[in-house]
Amino acid sequence: MYLPDDPYPVLSSGPLISSAAIEHSHNTDTAQAIPAIAAMTSAAAAVQDHFDVQRPDLAPSPIAMISFICAQSGEGKSTGAKVFLEPHERVQMQLDEQAQDLHELEASRLVWKEELAHKRSEVRRLLAEEKSTAQAQAAIVAHLRNEPKAPPQIQLLYQNPTPTGLRRGLAAWPSGFIVSMDAGQMLNGAMGKDFDFMDSTWDGDTNRSATAEHAFTIYGPRLSALSFVQPLPTLRYFKRRGEEALDTGFSARVEWAYLLPKRANDHPPYSGPKRHIAVPAYQSRTSYLLEERIRTRRAGNKPRRAIPFTRDGAAYFRDLRQRTVSMSAPGGALQHLGGYAAKLAERVARYACIIHTFNDFPGFINAETLAHAECIVQWHSRQFVRMITETSPQTRAQHDAMQLEQLIGHAIYRGEMIRLADLSHIAPPDWGRPRRIQAWQVLQYSGRACLRQFRRISYVQLTSMPQLLPP
Repeated sequence: MYLPDDPYPVLSSGPLISSAAIEHSHNTDTAQAIPAIAAMTSAAAAVQDHFDVQRPDLAPSPIAMISFICAQSGEGKSTGAKVFLEPHERVQMQLDEQAQDLHELEASRLVWKEELAHKRSEVRRLLAEEKSTAQAQAAIVAHLRNEPKAPPQIQLLYQNPTPTGLRRGLAAWPSGFIVSMDAGQMLNGAMGKDFDFMDSTWDGDTNRSATAEHAFTIYGPRLSALSFVQPLPTLRYFKRRGEEALDTGFSARVEWAYLLPKRANDHPPYSGPKRHIAVPAYQSRTSYLLEERIRTRRAGNKPRRAIPFTRDGAAYFRDLRQRTVSMSAPGGALQHLGGYAAKLAERVARYACIIHTFNDFPGFINAETLAHAECIVQWHSRQFVRMITETSPQTRAQHDAMQLEQLIGHAIYRGEMIRLADLSHIAPPDWGRPRRIQAWQVLQYSGRACLRQFRRISYVQLTSMPQLLPP
């Protein structure tokens, strides 16, 4: 069940992540959930290509994270998130500048072309003299194999990518981070329905795809995403693709957040002094992890290190897997959401590994870190349950019925006699006829409104108001 005053458990993310999120929230007067989720997802993108998590009795799992945050305009999404994305932007800019410095490559290609031209002239001379060209041909083959080529461009950051563009980038460099401050187009576009690709990428499976124009093979991808979306595109997405997202397991792999609008009394402004200590430390850790992985991959060190659990951590994880079964049972917190509950334990393990490695904790992952990780995952689970409840057709009809009831009441107080056809003028202009009828039916079936005849014409009457029409 969702509680309106359910705060994000920011302290569970470890000292380096939580202190940066709290400091930035105080400095910018944004709700802690936004910088906290941004810091956690950015940390996942920094460590995902270094480490996997070794769950007890199971295969190692990736630790990539996909976060979708639904929030109204003006809630401070960009302000709350950008400082945690700066290290990724800075490293990507350095990589782009290196890719643009191609003078050395061009010089090598000029020499290579001249050598090829010389070998061709040698073949022409041998042909003119009617001599064997076998040796010259072998030399040309060897030379063609040594053609200077630009190293693959490393793409770490993506913004509203297409499926083809994302596949191309991950085939060249298997670790990526999608960042979108307005993800409505991505959620409702091609990426939002490519469930097979997103699911297999989250699972870290090798992905092979081929079309008439492109063929890509992605080995062991790691892909995290931080995407902000407004309520209306979210509602449209769950109306069009919600069932399919649940059926394919995509919804169970996403960290959903459905943030309430901030009111002045909810978060009183922080009156203390502004500090800039924790955020620079966070940024320094992120930059180090990204740059170190680029160096090791270029040096040929591709394997990732799997982080196991301590003995108490393994016992905690096994108990958690048992508890997730009861969560999806009738009366459980995730009843009718068995697929979502099935991924909960793995998500906890991922969070625990991110907290452990980014904060640079010693040793293996213990039960305390897993308990903190579960606090965060359970918060996202409550957010998800609230979101699908709020965006379901039944809940929307209930909200519409309440609004229509108020509008009818105001019209009756003005002395108007309302026929059923007049609801099209009373209801909001963006409501279509099916929406008006559904809201009216909710009022009628719940006994809050009825039709009463007067001179053979049926008029709308609210049962909570005095009867204005003659019997």
